[in-house]
Amino acid sequence: MRTSDPALSLEDVSISYGHVSAVADVTLTLYAGETLALIGPNGAGKSTLLRGITNQARKGNGKIRFGGRDISTVPPHRLNRAGIIHVPEGRQVVAPLTVRENLQLAARAAGRCPRREIEASIDLVHELFPPLARLRDTPSGLLSGGEQQMVAIGRALMARPTVLLLDEPSMGLAPVMIEVIYEFLGEHRDALGGAAVLLAEQSQIALRVADRAAVLSRGRLSFVGPISQMDESLIAEAYLGTGRAAGVPETA
Repeated sequence: MRTSDPALSLEDVSISYGHVSAVADVTLTLYAGETLALIGPNGAGKSTLLRGITNQARKGNGKIRFGGRDISTVPPHRLNRAGIIHVPEGRQVVAPLTVRENLQLAARAAGRCPRREIEASIDLVHELFPPLARLRDTPSGLLSGGEQQMVAIGRALMARPTVLLLDEPSMGLAPVMIEVIYEFLGEHRDALGGAAVLLAEQSQIALRVADRAAVLSRGRLSFVGPISQMDESLIAEAYLGTGRAAGVPETA
């Protein structure tokens, strides 16, 4: 559950590809310990916003703060080592490496898990995602999409995130695998050690495990606040591409 401490804050962030605006004037605060669902239709700008947070997409104006520090120009690899861990859509595991090697690599790359604790962290990933225990010596490129998603999230756990950015973890997965991923996000949330989670999904399934929600439509926020206060007609308008798309002030 969220605390009163902001883990990540965005102020009037805009991102463009050439002359095409993808995200416009997004203001958002993510609190330590909370899960914030970022939902919206395909093409709404969710992936672009997550890439912008980690400076993988070029921003126009606006500021991003992490722990109160402006990180708007910090290189992605330094943000990773600082604790902002991005799990992009498409999983992107290192295919030739085994499951075990992928987990070890993630821990060493982030440098946030002491070497003496790497094996214990791998054991925890196996507890959370039991299929990975029997697949530990299998090259990750040979795994199913759902198994690769488990590896991708496991890699994030090995990096011990302060902020975890999850981009469409249910994309392309069989329903049984989606349930496994969302069981982790819901019932085993404590395994993240109090990290703040920004969970981007096209599907509203993210609302099952979130404390708050933000609706992104055509690059602009149309709602930010508690799920209990969500306006169903506003969500329908966002997904259908009709009606409101203007930014709104964030509610507590």
